[in-house]
Amino acid sequence: MIRLVVDTSVLAGELLRSAGRIRLGDERLELFMPERMAGELSVGMPRRISAFVRRRELPQEVGAELVAACQQAIEANIVVLDEAVYAAFEDEARARSLRDPDDWPVVATALALSASIWTNDNDFLGTGVATWTTTTLQAWLDRQPPHDG
Repeated sequence: MIRLVVDTSVLAGELLRSAGRIRLGDERLELFMPERMAGELSVGMPRRISAFVRRRELPQEVGAELVAACQQAIEANIVVLDEAVYAAFEDEARARSLRDPDDWPVVATALALSASIWTNDNDFLGTGVATWTTTTLQAWLDRQPPHDG
């Protein structure tokens, strides 16, 4: 099992695709997100989905169904970590998050949990925390047998 803190941009992308929502539910992954990022996502995802529906000229019901599917995927598969758990690591995480200072909660959560970070950007390079891209994570999953029952 891999313990991962999911970067908000990766999570948003995974939530918008049915294959991504399936990946989020993989039993070989233990997924976490800091409370602060969960709050941002709860506001940002409905806006992103609404824009997607408008661009594609889809019925509003499709957007509502997608919002519900995203929320269900988060609730079922991702542990939202209370800020009190990772707050003790804030100073260290801020010192390590030089590329994007706003990423400190993700780094702090990874430090608090001894976890890696699932991200597709370079902002977490040099933080001293291992990172997985979606491509490398999927390659690992493809090599690992799923657990039986």
